[in-house]
Amino acid sequence: MIVTAIILAGGVGERFGTEVPKQFVKLSGKPIIGHTLDIFEGNASIDHVVVVVNSQYLELTRSLVNEYGLQKVKAVVPGGATRQASSFEGLKACPEGTTHVLIHDAVRPFVDDDIIDRCVSSFQEHQAVDVCLASTDTIVEIDADQDISGIPLRSTLRRGQTPQGFQLSVILKAHQRALEEGFTDSTDDCNLLVRSKLAPVHTIDGSAYNIKITDPLDIFLAERIFQLRRRNLSALSKEGLSSYLDGKVLAVFGGSSGIGKSICDLANECGATAISLSRANGVDITDAGKVKSSLEKVARGHGRIDAVVLCSAVMHRGKLAEAEDEHILGQVQVNLAGNILVSKYAIPHLVRTRGKLVFFASSSYTKGREGYAVYSATKAAIVNLMQALADELSGQVDVIAINPQRTRTPLRVSNFGDEDSSTLLSPEFVAMRTLGAMASGLTGSVFDISLTDESGKGK
Repeated sequence: MIVTAIILAGGVGERFGTEVPKQFVKLSGKPIIGHTLDIFEGNASIDHVVVVVNSQYLELTRSLVNEYGLQKVKAVVPGGATRQASSFEGLKACPEGTTHVLIHDAVRPFVDDDIIDRCVSSFQEHQAVDVCLASTDTIVEIDADQDISGIPLRSTLRRGQTPQGFQLSVILKAHQRALEEGFTDSTDDCNLLVRSKLAPVHTIDGSAYNIKITDPLDIFLAERIFQLRRRNLSALSKEGLSSYLDGKVLAVFGGSSGIGKSICDLANECGATAISLSRANGVDITDAGKVKSSLEKVARGHGRIDAVVLCSAVMHRGKLAEAEDEHILGQVQVNLAGNILVSKYAIPHLVRTRGKLVFFASSSYTKGREGYAVYSATKAAIVNLMQALADELSGQVDVIAINPQRTRTPLRVSNFGDEDSSTLLSPEFVAMRTLGAMASGLTGSVFDISLTDESGKGK
């Protein structure tokens, strides 16, 4: 099975009201189409990618493909006057040997590996598949007078998303048959197959996050989704990590214990050079001079810095009214001000290598937690910092945040005491997923790491 993803980006953005079509509007540091292409580039089930775009934006799209190093994109071709015509152009441009296709809207940047993998897996039993959501609203049919003429049974209704998947020969035949019959205005490829009766279309569950960005209001929703949604990435093997990390230089702040130490250990094991920078070896991230000199020392000694990872954090539990002033200020200084200082002095080094800047959030960034209000506030600020820098450094440095669930670290033990280890992530697993997120090529994203991931997929 050879699977080609066809990304439809032929719209001109008439409803969106921007200077460029909506697929080129920036979202968390990248054009929307860039986020979409990143997902298909990084998915192991996808062999090739074809992008269909309005002829005015061919060169812009090709420059983005080169800028983001998208190796799977084999063709960028002009679309037609309608979605149906654009889809047909994409099908005709598929590389030789393609057996199956996934057709996806460029302006659905929240598609994830889970959806893609389930689509491709369905090809073992089905010639066509559509990603759908159950309708939560009652749908009504109206007549020419705007009166209700019918109300379909809601339990049988679904809202279609993309990608839509097909055996290439079958969907090509459906397109050709539609053209022979003079049918040219279908807004959906599955409609062509249902109309032709060449094969049934199987449905799989989509995601409420997999929205289509159509109107300006959707951008505001999309920014919030980027901040809150969970990123699902295919697990990267030890061999895959080694391929990505070999020869790279990582500076890990807070690398002497917990997650930071595990990141250093695993990165070194996979062929990288990971240097721990922490108070244990004289580097305090609240000391600007120490931060700057330590990064310069790493760069001089190793010739480059490919990634800076910020694991340093402090937490003091208790009610705010009863907290010590030094504990309040200490959390703000380490968890926020220190991260900002490191970012400032890391950026010049990372720009030279097109590197990675990695922050650590916490589940408390989405909702402040009673008993550790200051810690929660600093972690929410970290996510905002990450998103701002992703925009600021777009095309120069990838900036991400890692959000692990409860993890067995010295910081956790000192605040919560002994806990059932089966309810905690291991630092080693968090390290593996963190390095995998760095290899994804994504920017402006928060990556959740859950206990279900570790117990379900193993270390």
